[in-house]
Parts: sequence; structure tokens; C-alpha cells
Amino acid sequence: MNRNELDKIIDNLDTVFRGDAWHGPAVMEFINSMSIDVVDTRKEYSKYTICQIIFHLGIWRKFVLEKLNGNIRFDLVSEEENYGTEEDITQANWPNLVSQLKKNQEELLLKLENFDDELLVKLVPGQDYNYYKLLTGLIQHDTYHLGMIWVLWE
Repeated sequence: MNRNELDKIIDNLDTVFRGDAWHGPAVMEFINSMSIDVVDTRKEYSKYTICQIIFHLGIWRKFVLEKLNGNIRFDLVSEEENYGTEEDITQANWPNLVSQLKKNQEELLLKLENFDDELLVKLVPGQDYNYYKLLTGLIQHDTYHLGMIWVLWE
């Protein structure tokens, strides 16, 4: 079972989430450093709050998990599916948002342990791209949203 490339991707998924990333703070480093007072603050220059971004990061992990489980029908098309409902994205719900994000991350890393490099060339169910693009895209997606969190935190 060859896992050379997949192991590198798993390591990058973990690093951008947990820490020691070359680009700066990782997802959990931001979460563990910020005051809850800023998580649902709306800024005039942004459509989203930090709560919405954390919801978004978590739901995209669920997307990957659903696809790894062969769910062709699962998709994220609406604004609420991507960024949460008004009830989801409140300061009061912050602990649940963080908990769900961490749970989805753990489940994703555990699920990926069941595969090898052959996964990377397989098409994602219901999509026109492969798992290599999806998994490396998730890393890029996290990095992009870390920049948004940084701007919203200031």
C-alpha cells in the first residue's frame, strides 16, 4: 500500500489546522488566541463574520467526509449550507462551532487513514475533479480563510 503522497497531504491538512505552518498561525492557533467578543462582529468591509468562516471550514470537512463515504448527493450550494443559519453563527454558539470543526477535522484525518495514493486519482462522487484536487484544495481553502480571519480579528 503506497501512501507517500497521501501522507504528505494529511500532514499538510493537520499542519494548517493545528499549527507549525510556515505561513503563520493555523486555524486552531487563531481560535485559541482570540477573544469570544470578536467572533460574531460584523465589519462593513466583509460579508462574513469569524463565526461564519469557522462554520464554513467545518462544513467543507464534512463535504470531504461525505464524498469519501461515496455520497454523490451531498453538496453545498446555498449560502446557509456554506456559512450557517443565523442560529448557527452566534457568539453563544461559538463553542459548538469550534467543537464541530474539531470533530470534523479528526474524523477526516481518521477516514483518510483507510486509503492509499490510489484515492488521489479517483473522481470525487458527483464532481468532475479528483481527490487530489479536493484535498489539496481544502488546504488552500483553509489558508485563504485564515487571511480573512486575521483581517476580521483586527
